[in-house]
Amino acid sequence: MRSASAASESASSGGTPENSKPYLEQFIAYSQKVLTGWKSVAMTFHQDRKAADQSILEKKPGFGMLDVDLFLELRKREELVVLAAVEGPIFTHGHLHVVVKDPAYKTLEDLRGKVLVSNHLQSSRFVSKVVFDGKIDAESFFKLQPSPSPMRGLKAVDRGVAAATLVDDQQLASMKTLPFGASLRTIYSSTALPPTPFVAFGKNAAPEQRMAVQKMVLAMCADPKGAEVCKSFQIIKFSRPDAQVFNEAIRRYEK
Repeated sequence: MRSASAASESASSGGTPENSKPYLEQFIAYSQKVLTGWKSVAMTFHQDRKAADQSILEKKPGFGMLDVDLFLELRKREELVVLAAVEGPIFTHGHLHVVVKDPAYKTLEDLRGKVLVSNHLQSSRFVSKVVFDGKIDAESFFKLQPSPSPMRGLKAVDRGVAAATLVDDQQLASMKTLPFGASLRTIYSSTALPPTPFVAFGKNAAPEQRMAVQKMVLAMCADPKGAEVCKSFQIIKFSRPDAQVFNEAIRRYEK
């Protein structure tokens, strides 16, 4: 008999451990039906980065869905192996874009020392190394103001409270529908970023467990019963990871 535990972390999804509980239970119920012979499956969700890391250290999960920046931070320590890419509106950011309003701001250099508000600031190293390709140190270059809400950043730029915000592809598309959206513009866009990875914790999950769980998630959203779980999580599908995209992010993060 085998058991598995999974950790899920997202600082930008808006979820909480409390309101995510019924969805986690739905995922657990499906997993227990598919992973026959496994004595137990448990899942936890954390929005707070420190709480997520502490839970990983204490509970030693076998699998997890982690924000890309946390994946990069923990990759070596936890011997993480990417089993699948999670595709969906809150899991696939595409690119990150620096958005401004003031016509005086034309390049990143014009924003030196200025306030940047965003819900994509959980890791200044990730922003510096991956989003800005190591060209600037975000923490010293900007006056960073992390926010759980993407709308707060957009409104702050519109009102002149902040010089810039950082938004993903979906947020950029939504921005254009706002009453003040036409006055905002992009002055920098990152290269393509990896989607949220579904990972195995190499120290805790045996190779045969990894294969079983990978097989389950890759088929989940096409299975009528699994499709309901995917819909609840706003997951379009789990796909085989593009190694080139993840390797490029790793290269930038570690250089």
